[in-house]
Amino acid sequence: MSEGWVVRAAETFWRQVGGTLPYPRDLSYVVDRFFPFAVVSLPALSTHRIEQWFARRDIPYRFARYDRSLHGCIVAVRGQGVLFVNADDDVCERRFTVAHETAHFLLDYLEPRQRALQLFGPSILPVLDGERSPTIEERIHAVLADVSFGVFVDLMVRNPHGDIDQPVTVQSEDHADRLALELLVPAEEALASIPDDVVAPLEKVRCLVSYLVDRYGLPRRVAQMYAAVLLRTQVSGSMAQWLGL
Repeated sequence: MSEGWVVRAAETFWRQVGGTLPYPRDLSYVVDRFFPFAVVSLPALSTHRIEQWFARRDIPYRFARYDRSLHGCIVAVRGQGVLFVNADDDVCERRFTVAHETAHFLLDYLEPRQRALQLFGPSILPVLDGERSPTIEERIHAVLADVSFGVFVDLMVRNPHGDIDQPVTVQSEDHADRLALELLVPAEEALASIPDDVVAPLEKVRCLVSYLVDRYGLPRRVAQMYAAVLLRTQVSGSMAQWLGL
């Protein structure tokens, strides 16, 4: 089962957009209508291609790193953002990318920003937008510890094999994955899809992976990870090895 914060965050999301979507869920149909960011699809997505996209709009933004191929990226500033997704990825991968980057925007950018505004009021906006440094009094408040000042960026980097090249132990990535998956396939519903006559742990995992891919449209590597998480109390070391985890 999902942790309580994940379920609450997903419920809040669906309330804001006016209800859930049919499966397989593509959040790109609703996020730019109800949240302050746009979804932009670019072929051969990379940090350089995103810089070019901004340059064509006279926005002088540069990444502080060398060019990298990407599945997705979100760039946010002044409470608004742009979510970039790789148009060359298959539809399952694009759906997951949009959900993952949406989760980052909500959890790591918008929510901390809103908490700071609730505590300090509009006087904190120049700090949040990177226009001035926080005062000593502002610095001592723990609420600012999780706030991104100025431009917020998250990248889903592609390795040479096309997989996500990202530290899986980073907490923000783990939280973004958990919320993205709860939005795409609620844990309770996913577990309920396993037939009652499937009792062997390995068969449960195989069955769940098949449902997550065929019915809910998850990329297979993501489905394998999610199945292992949902059935972790039944997954032995050998099964984890079979899953490649």
